Order: sequence, then C-alpha cells, then structure tokens
Amino acid sequence: MRLFLKSHIFFFCYSPWYSRYPQSVFFGWMVFAMGCCFFTYCFCGRCLLFLFLTIRYVGYRRIYKRLEHPEQVASEFQPDKGSAFSQAFEYYLAKQYQAYQIDLQKWRSKDADRNIFINQWVHQMKTPVSVIELMTQNQSDPTLRSIQEETDRIKQGLDTVLYTLRLETFENDFVVEYSDLRTLVTGAVNEHKRLFIRQQLYPKVTIDEDFQFETDKKWFIFMLGQLLTNAIKYSPEKGSTIEINAVLEAKYCALTVRDNGIGIEKADLPRVLRPFFTGENGRKFQESTGMGLFLVSEICQKLGYKLSIESEVGIGTTVLIRIPK
Repeated sequence: MRLFLKSHIFFFCYSPWYSRYPQSVFFGWMVFAMGCCFFTYCFCGRCLLFLFLTIRYVGYRRIYKRLEHPEQVASEFQPDKGSAFSQAFEYYLAKQYQAYQIDLQKWRSKDADRNIFINQWVHQMKTPVSVIELMTQNQSDPTLRSIQEETDRIKQGLDTVLYTLRLETFENDFVVEYSDLRTLVTGAVNEHKRLFIRQQLYPKVTIDEDFQFETDKKWFIFMLGQLLTNAIKYSPEKGSTIEINAVLEAKYCALTVRDNGIGIEKADLPRVLRPFFTGENGRKFQESTGMGLFLVSEICQKLGYKLSIESEVGIGTTVLIRIPK
C-alpha cells in the first residue's frame, strides 16, 4: 500500500489542478449538459479519480506487495492468482528465478569439480615431496639441507591450498577432541623447527598451567602454524625471540604470539584479515600471499575464538586469541 501511495502521490496532490484544465473540461460539459452545477462537476471529477485509483490498486495490488517484499522466494510465487497483469508478472518472476537457479547449479557443479581436481592434485604432489624429504633426511650436506628447506616451503604451500579449500566444507572435516594447549603449541613449534633454525630465531613458550579444552587438533595446529610462519617471515633480525604465551582469564584462555619484527603499518591493520591483502610489507617481502591471517581469522570464527591484532612498525606484532573455557 505504501509503494502504491508513493507512486501515485501526483494524483493526490494535484487532483484539484485537473479540474481547471482541458482533461476535465470534457467532463464539465457533460455535467453541464446534464444540468449539474459546477460543484457537482468538481465532485464528479474527484470521484472518477478515486474510482480510477481504486481499480488500479485492486488490479496491481499483488505486484505492489511483491515489490515491497523482495525477500520472498520462488516457492511463494503465485502466478494463478490476482489480475491478469499480476499473474503475468508473477509468472515472469518465477521463470527468471528458475533460470537463475539452473545457472547457479551449473556454477556450483563446476566449482565442486574444480575443488576435487585441486584436492587430488595436492595429494599427488605430496607423494614426491615426501620422497624427497626421506631422501634428504639426516644428511649433513649443505645442498641437501637447502633442499629440505625448500621442501618444507612446498609442503606449507600445499597445506595452505588444501586447508583453504576445506574451509568451504569445514563441518565435514571437523573433529572435536579434548586437548592440552601446551601439547598443541609444542607440536606446532616442532613442525616449524627447521624454519626457526634457518632464520636463527628462538621460540619461547610460556604457559602458566595445563589448560584442557575442546577443539579440533588439526585445525588448531594449522592455525597456530600460520601465525608462527608470519612471525618468522617478518622477523629479519637474527637471534630474536618469538614468544608464545597463554594466560588464564576469567572466561577465556588468552593465547598470544608475539614477535619483534618489522611490524604492520597502522593504515594496513584494519585490512590484514582480508584475503590476498599484503599491504606495505607485501612490497618488501615477495613471499607474502595475504592468506595467512585470513585463514587464521576464518578458523577462529568457526572454532568460536576471538582474534585481535596489535602492531607497531619497527617494534613487532602481537596476535591475541581468546579461547573460551
């Protein structure tokens, strides 16, 4: 009704104007011929206008209701009710929605096929990477150690691709287990020990006490690994420390990962959680992909954690994750 009134406000505001111009003169002569007075002529013109608007509203009522509620879905279309124009309008919308659904299903099918292909490719690539890792294991040759380091980078890249795809179906790859925070943090640090050694950085784990909580171990270790990788990557000073602390609060366990690296520009902080955003640091470090913190934020959201980031250029970055008790 409101949409109808808005679209016909001209008639309501300027109906007296019509009574003074040729569109109403014809009706005036008819009324005069019937012996009616000028007041009857004006009243008749307004009545005809009211009758016209009433008929128009009754005929278009369903269309105006549809336009006022665009959230209605195809199951609520009723092309067999209302006036002929309303039925044609509803039929047109239903056909358009049906065509949209068909196109959407095609694109979803293509996207699913693409994800399957990438998943299979990643798993196939992991096999030769594992073979190379075994061949270079426990070797003191500097060349072979360099190959090990590059193999670690390839594995990390493959895991990033795999976990990015799995985020879309997170609930299908989610297993809740009762876990110990210290054990998970130690496991994540051990997975990156070669990277720590290569960059000559030292992890410092400080956890006040054993904290048991329910989480998915695999997703949690991957999330923490992304934070450690970033901390190592953006800490060019040799011999510095990367701190992983956990402190119990009233309702949360506050887990922090702090580095003494180059920090993040203040203007970039509001956007660091966006996918593929690298900011000013991405221009200095060509290895930046802009996916690490995005994946961390997505995983925290799905696990029910609260994520916050503080950083100062030249001093370092602190990432805080609040885990509910």
